[in-house]
Amino acid sequence: MMAGTVRGLSARLREVCRLLAGRFGRPDLCAHETDPVRNLVLTILSQNTTDANRDRAYDRLEERFPTLPALAAARPSELEEAIRVGGLARAKAKAILGALARIREERGGYSLDFLRGMPLPEARAYLTSFPGVGVKTANILLLFSFGMPAFPVDTHVLRVTKRLGLVPATSDLAKAALSLEPHVGPGDHGPLHLNLIRLGREVCRPRDPRCAECPLLAVCPEGKRRKKAHPAPVRNTLPRVPRSVRLEGHATGGSGGIAEAAQPKGKGRIA
Repeated sequence: MMAGTVRGLSARLREVCRLLAGRFGRPDLCAHETDPVRNLVLTILSQNTTDANRDRAYDRLEERFPTLPALAAARPSELEEAIRVGGLARAKAKAILGALARIREERGGYSLDFLRGMPLPEARAYLTSFPGVGVKTANILLLFSFGMPAFPVDTHVLRVTKRLGLVPATSDLAKAALSLEPHVGPGDHGPLHLNLIRLGREVCRPRDPRCAECPLLAVCPEGKRRKKAHPAPVRNTLPRVPRSVRLEGHATGGSGGIAEAAQPKGKGRIA
């Protein structure tokens, strides 16, 4: 990537972050766990489901298996039943149990704190070596559990950044995350991630984006194209008639006043 392009992408991301903060504020909280291993479990549960179903699955998992050793000792069928509400229960149970078994074998316990001292690329490579853990899952854990400058890209973030022209139209979640991450400003990775998700849910929706309401319209090529192709309809309204003219027919006893002509028979005149 050319130096000018790099500087341009960094500047555009700063502007996007500023405009989103102006609309939504600057979030500093997230629904994800901060304990790394529990965050890993929660993030695996979040794959291909809604936040509500993810949270229901996690609550049922914690109720059934209140400690990590109890969870690691669960039979696959038991875990599948507990998390079924989140969808893809068999694949997610296999990923969770496999990750816990490997962590226990390699580290002698259920802790990922050793990642804290690793460079970001190495920590991400370790996490993505687990079956069922991709770049998005790894980046969520590294950002929200360790405060690393990782940039998670989900389907909402991918859709918005494609429409903004920040990533190629052919990008997938992993490619978009790795291309955007180095150009996000210091301290902006979390707020930008969360605000792009909110924008994607509330405004930049998949089928009917509300471009006219979008705080990023001024910097969005796709939004400008859509607005030009579908301009807002011109309101065809009658000119406002002064009150003295509207009441003229009643005041003079004539029959040609607007108010009189519009008055239903048998009804008193509206003051």
